[in-house]
Amino acid sequence: MFNKRKLGQVTIEVSILMPEKILNVLWNNEIYTCNIVKVDLATIRFTIYTNDYKEVEKLIKKYNGKLRIVNTSGIIVLLMKMKRKVSLVIGAGLFFIVIYILSNYIWAIDIQTQKNLSPFEIRQQLSTIGIKPGLNKSKVNVRELEKQMENLNAEIMWIRIRIEGSTLKLVVKEKVNPPSIEKVSFNQVVAKMDGEVKRVYTNSGNPAVVPGNIVKKGDNLILPIQGREGFQIEVKPSGTVIANTFYEKFMEIQISGEKLERTGKQNSDVYLNISGKKVYLKKAIKGFAYYDKIEETNGFFNKIIYFEKKGKIINLDRDNTVKDAKEKLEASLKKTLSNDSNIIDSKVTVEDVKEGTILVKVIFTVEQDIAQSIS
Repeated sequence: MFNKRKLGQVTIEVSILMPEKILNVLWNNEIYTCNIVKVDLATIRFTIYTNDYKEVEKLIKKYNGKLRIVNTSGIIVLLMKMKRKVSLVIGAGLFFIVIYILSNYIWAIDIQTQKNLSPFEIRQQLSTIGIKPGLNKSKVNVRELEKQMENLNAEIMWIRIRIEGSTLKLVVKEKVNPPSIEKVSFNQVVAKMDGEVKRVYTNSGNPAVVPGNIVKKGDNLILPIQGREGFQIEVKPSGTVIANTFYEKFMEIQISGEKLERTGKQNSDVYLNISGKKVYLKKAIKGFAYYDKIEETNGFFNKIIYFEKKGKIINLDRDNTVKDAKEKLEASLKKTLSNDSNIIDSKVTVEDVKEGTILVKVIFTVEQDIAQSIS
């Protein structure tokens, strides 16, 4: 017959004046003992069933003895231990279940491309056919996906797609098109920028444009031939083509309200950079409510300078401000133009971008030579 009591055993040590007496008491109470070992004159060790432990403990205390559990064994003991840690067992079980469920999905897409195709472009195309992080692996047929991507992007020569863990890995090889050989005719005079042709002066060659023509950058201006039809010879073209060109400049200006300006006061931090950590030698004593900050880094010895700014009420005349802005923009443009260029016209527009702030835009018409020789 199956004996439930044998499913668990406890080995205990009993300290009492007459150890043999406690054995007799246990036997008289029909308590099974085994593996009896006398440790010393007042200590005895033996094994009992788990179900008898409470009764044994009561009898030993009755005879003024002390007991200590040395070892436990058996299925019941194991179950009791597991019962105490049931939350840990359940948590571990749930953890493995969640890990298993998540392992059935794709959580990352790794794309390896070469020079011309970018991973962003490939990722966008994958998104259009429904391939995104969070997709179940069972819904991804890598062979079919490879064919779809090759049909979707003409720049793909071949593509290899594999699922590794929770990552979808793509290796893309691009088509290498032969370099386009563009026939460039040397000894040309072309437009170096867009413009409206006003005058054409040729030293050699026939003009390809006439006053009033609108030309784009790169258009041919002077032909490499000279003379009339039937009496033409090939020459190296040269000359000057004067055209009206256009430049747009703008400036945002605050004309009313409060404006932060530097007061002239400043403070600074001084620190050493030691293995990426800042060790301050000096800290700014007084903090500013508003400030500009400039950091001077020299590797080991560094400095941060704070320039105090305070609000200042401004109320500028709109017309005079627009006039000054136009003059400043014109002076800025002149610095970039050649000496033979002339500003012949300007058109000013003013926009209110926000309360107290305007945007001044000026379109300048500049008369200049746009001819560029290619030889």
